[in-house]
Amino acid sequence: MLLGESSGALILFFTLVLGGAVMFYMFYTDPNTGRSISFPQAIYSAFGLIFLQGTLSFPEQWYLQALFFILPILGLVAVVDGVVRFGTALTNKQARGQKWQVAMASTYSGHVIVCGMGRVGYRVALELLKFGREVVAIETDEMSRFAEKVMSLGIPVIFADARRQENLIKAGIEQADAIIPCTNDELANLDIALDARELNPNLKIVMRMFDAELAARVEKGFGIHSDLFLFLRFLLGFCLVFD
Repeated sequence: MLLGESSGALILFFTLVLGGAVMFYMFYTDPNTGRSISFPQAIYSAFGLIFLQGTLSFPEQWYLQALFFILPILGLVAVVDGVVRFGTALTNKQARGQKWQVAMASTYSGHVIVCGMGRVGYRVALELLKFGREVVAIETDEMSRFAEKVMSLGIPVIFADARRQENLIKAGIEQADAIIPCTNDELANLDIALDARELNPNLKIVMRMFDAELAARVEKGFGIHSDLFLFLRFLLGFCLVFD
């Protein structure tokens, strides 16, 4: 992940080395002897030239003369940019941590996604762990103390808005077995549930709702039946289960 931050600079650097080597191999001749150089020599010369350690005599061709000036400038720019990006990623613990959480979530399959890591979401996650289920959490509040607690248990936590489909994809919605939207906003829970079903038609959904009347309307309007999972009895609210 850290190397990924400076991947553009690395690509540019190696492109410059290879491009310079090709130019030297095809067109360079020693101005004193008239001899050309081998491709390994051309690679070594291009690499050295970037760090101002030229091993070749100054050429007579104008385009190679220009290359003698351009290659070190672009090469040093690529090196400095790569070092700066790598250093920034190394010191930015928050950004690095989130990328690690997303990378962890991408390895999961058949897991349960819990949206909302408040008191209820935290208890849901604990119960799921007791049942031996793998869990990925999505939480908007980066300061949530419950999010920090579940991360200490090895649960990936993605700090993002679960109502956005790209964030559900980051949590591995397409490989997930179930999702539990249990935020304090029942309309947001419904929005998350519908987006999740769109991304994964076979997904099981447990949705937290406070308003029993609204839950009944949703049940009737979307043709889903209501139930309570045994391990979610402690939820303070109405749950709809999408099979």
